[in-house]
Amino acid sequence: MMTEEKSDLNYWIRELTTAATDASWYSTRRADNYDTRLSYWDGQSSDGKKWSGNFRKKIFPWEGASDARIRLADLVCNREAQLCLQATFAARLQMLPVESTDALQQQRCESLLKWMLHSHCADDLRRELELALNIRATYGLAVMGVFWRTTSRVEIKTFTLDDLLLLAEQDPAAGEFIAAILDPTQEVLATRMAEQYLPGPITIAGIRTLREGRVLEIPTPYVYESRPEWCALEPFNDVLFPAATYDLQRAPWIARREMVTCEELRERITLDGYDSTFVEQAERQKGSSLWPIIVQASANRRDHLLFEEYRDMVELWHIYSKEEDKKTGATKLMCRVVHSSISDLAAKEEILTYAHGNYPFIELPRERITRCLIEARGIPEIVSTMQQEIKQQRDYRADRASIAILPPLKVPANRGKLDLILGPAMQLPERRPNEFAWMQPPPFDQGTIEIERAVRRDVNEYFGLAGDGVDPNYAQLVLQHTVDRWLRDFKAIVTQTWQLMQQYMPPVRILRVSGGANVPFAAAREDIQGKFDLSVTYDAKQFDSELLGMKLEYITKSLVPMDNMGVIDRAGLVKFIMSTVDPNIADLIVRDPGPAAQIEADEEQLAYTKIAAGTEPPLPQEGVNFQLRAQVLQSIIAANPAIQQRLQSDEIFRSMIDARMQAFSFQLQQQQNAIIGRQGTLPALQQPVAA
Repeated sequence: MMTEEKSDLNYWIRELTTAATDASWYSTRRADNYDTRLSYWDGQSSDGKKWSGNFRKKIFPWEGASDARIRLADLVCNREAQLCLQATFAARLQMLPVESTDALQQQRCESLLKWMLHSHCADDLRRELELALNIRATYGLAVMGVFWRTTSRVEIKTFTLDDLLLLAEQDPAAGEFIAAILDPTQEVLATRMAEQYLPGPITIAGIRTLREGRVLEIPTPYVYESRPEWCALEPFNDVLFPAATYDLQRAPWIARREMVTCEELRERITLDGYDSTFVEQAERQKGSSLWPIIVQASANRRDHLLFEEYRDMVELWHIYSKEEDKKTGATKLMCRVVHSSISDLAAKEEILTYAHGNYPFIELPRERITRCLIEARGIPEIVSTMQQEIKQQRDYRADRASIAILPPLKVPANRGKLDLILGPAMQLPERRPNEFAWMQPPPFDQGTIEIERAVRRDVNEYFGLAGDGVDPNYAQLVLQHTVDRWLRDFKAIVTQTWQLMQQYMPPVRILRVSGGANVPFAAAREDIQGKFDLSVTYDAKQFDSELLGMKLEYITKSLVPMDNMGVIDRAGLVKFIMSTVDPNIADLIVRDPGPAAQIEADEEQLAYTKIAAGTEPPLPQEGVNFQLRAQVLQSIIAANPAIQQRLQSDEIFRSMIDARMQAFSFQLQQQQNAIIGRQGTLPALQQPVAA
């Protein structure tokens, strides 16, 4: 039984209801934003026309008038979501060690994190990020839940009496277990002893199977997956918090609604420690929901499933709250999993086990213009009136075209009723000449096109979209700001992901991914909370391939030649250029300077070995360190008198060595010629000495 006030389910129902009531205006805004983005309104027809039967009123200007759907808000939302998603996976992610002793493990930890985000869980992460970005663009705010997911599967393991005899050779104590199996009078004792040597509970029938020499099959659970889980959540639909919250980590509580199947619920008894009695009672409450009671205002959203369609699922509420610890006076972060129809029992009630010490939720506001999170505006409410202006102009042009194609027909007032069929090659019977005449359609107004063009120009300028009349420098500034704002929040998602990896990632998986290298994943709270800082950056200019090419050309042709002091890291420059072209390819082919130099030295030693064996290796043309290779070859010759003697006696050997050295000298001379071409001469100490 739960006795404390915050352990009372009724307390939390009141809190949730109060929060939803306080944010009822936000639920109305969400519904309006949804309708604006998807161009929904009452009375719509699939043919894009207005009919009085749908609107239940007289239609203006006439039946079948244009009712165009303009996708302006949807266009801008999609564009911003795609922009941020592309920047996320192309951004430069770095782990910055807090202490100098952590620097040695920086590269390995960074590679492990990139493997998790960009390979192992890339599809799941991309799916949830795309959903979160669309929620954020539509409603102004999204929340990302960052959890650690563990699931199980069952495999069948087989055992025979011979397997146990082999076990007894290693563990003499197992002999007593085998003796109990073979003795029909000790079957009960054998079932109790089986827990020490066999997985899963064994019945008397299983003991008899072993005694009779048959194969015993035992269903054995195993951990199927243990990895990060991200879940994009819509505020006041999937997750609730006090309406005045401006920082989720400072909120007094956060509640997440989750719909699960009975199979998932039962699995959590073993994996997450759910109370088995709670699970039994919750299964009998399939389909019951607290949600319609709490947020009735959201029922006007057109995308909502009927609550009856959840009839085979169980609604759980994960309630995270900050509470005072009575013994220490410190704040503890509690996690409760409850069901609205089970008032005296929780599936789980414990201090949150995540060692990072934070709520597992990251707020993703689209803008920060006030402190309150839910006051962030979505794109649809910003462009709503602009979208309506364009719709009016589009409807006007469509209706005018209808008038121009088939204008009203003027007939004499005294002619009486007649049925006229208008169309190509149709005949109209006249009583007198020129009895019928077309009404002159209104003249085409060019201003309607200018109005639409001006509205779209305003939208482009506001959101930093390229277009006529938009300053490209300002558009680039808006673009960079949009990307930076998103990556700042994404960094918080990655930080919590890394902290969970430190706490829960199996050591065997770590060794496998790191190639056997020892990556210190200390699970101590101090290490998890402060061992590394993360940096996630992206230059939005890289979206402009022409501008990027000009930038790289300026660096390589203008700045690098000016580097007389050698302050530019050439190896770092190559890696940067490759990462701008394709960061994934850069990770695969760009080597660090130290290992790269060693590899070139090893390759040149191998080339000499081939020459010594009588096989001439191909001469390197470009992309190698010619000076280093020449030094390696010279050092091999200088260090061994036998090689020097062979050079005097073996003409073929000498010719291959000379050709290789001449190739290196030629390439070095070409590099010097490039310097002379820019500067007019070589530095004095680099000029050849006159004979």
